[in-house]
Amino acid sequence: MIIKSFLNWVQHAPSGSRAQAAGALARAFLYSDLEGSEYSEAEAALTFLLDDRDVAVRVALAEAFGVSKAVPAHIISALLVDADDVSIPLLSGMTEIPEAELIDLVATGTSRRLVAVACRPDISVGLSAAIGEVACKEACAALLANETATVASVSMERIIERFGTSREVKDALMSRRDVPLQIRHMMLRRYTESLSEHPQVLGARNMRAPEQLVADAQDRSTISLAWSASDKDLHGLVEHLVVSAQMTSVLLLRAAVTGCFNFLTSSLSRLSEYEEDQVFDALAMPFSASLRRILSAAGLPDRTHTMFQECIASWQRVESLQADHWSKSRIVAGDLIALEEELGVEDLGDLQDLLHRLANEAARESARTRVAEMLSDVA
Repeated sequence: MIIKSFLNWVQHAPSGSRAQAAGALARAFLYSDLEGSEYSEAEAALTFLLDDRDVAVRVALAEAFGVSKAVPAHIISALLVDADDVSIPLLSGMTEIPEAELIDLVATGTSRRLVAVACRPDISVGLSAAIGEVACKEACAALLANETATVASVSMERIIERFGTSREVKDALMSRRDVPLQIRHMMLRRYTESLSEHPQVLGARNMRAPEQLVADAQDRSTISLAWSASDKDLHGLVEHLVVSAQMTSVLLLRAAVTGCFNFLTSSLSRLSEYEEDQVFDALAMPFSASLRRILSAAGLPDRTHTMFQECIASWQRVESLQADHWSKSRIVAGDLIALEEELGVEDLGDLQDLLHRLANEAARESARTRVAEMLSDVA
């Protein structure tokens, strides 16, 4: 009788009152011990309210149902395809929603709705794949920022293909703890490609072509990722670089001059098919025939071999110095520059320019380290 009286009243009540009553009925349905006909009558009344002309009534229903896990399936379905103001409280709540319905929303929903879906807890591989494939940039960024979402590497790659130039997407992906190193590299490479249009890259003060500046930034980011990588991640990164034809003499020389020997060792091993222990031992004897054999097997041009050998030998000389790492790298770069004529550096094209850039980079990194130490002493 109460439900019947409610239905009679609600047809003529003002909007605000109807919304309040709808929310109260929904909460009673969820939390009162309704049985038999009372339950079915209440469910029918709530179903009737789904057609209310006033969105505030439907919002009240969504807000009430959003705090409950168990909601009748037909009510969930109706509220999900309603206006954003109605569906989002439900999507943002704790209601259990069938994955198939969420995937349908990803294909047809607005950007606000997609972001709400991407922020839901414990997103599965399948749902994250759907979001990565067709959702808007904001939803993809929200998915990557969602630490409880399970996102497969292939979905990460797809998001990078679609929105890799977005700072929001980059920051979200780089902050995740489950991202393989090669995926991080793909993201950084894709993002740095967008820098070719940056005013500072296009500005007159830069004497190098934008594509050269971008390539330099990509190589710097690659070495930066390699520095603290685990053996497993490092091997994955090296494999990715080789397969995607991004492993170059310039990148390997950067690794050598900056002292990133874990990356250099792994790369030479992969390229030459020598065991890493063999490469490690050869690097310990830079002027040995074994290192030249490895460099040749790795596909490095003969004209670069002496430069690599001198670089490694220089590191052996400076390793015991009481100086920070970048001061040592600066010395190594300076040693190679001093040997330019002997090494025939002027005939090596980009490698000559690289040596001077690396010397400058090492000087700046060393200065940053020194200033940080001085500020630490003051503090």
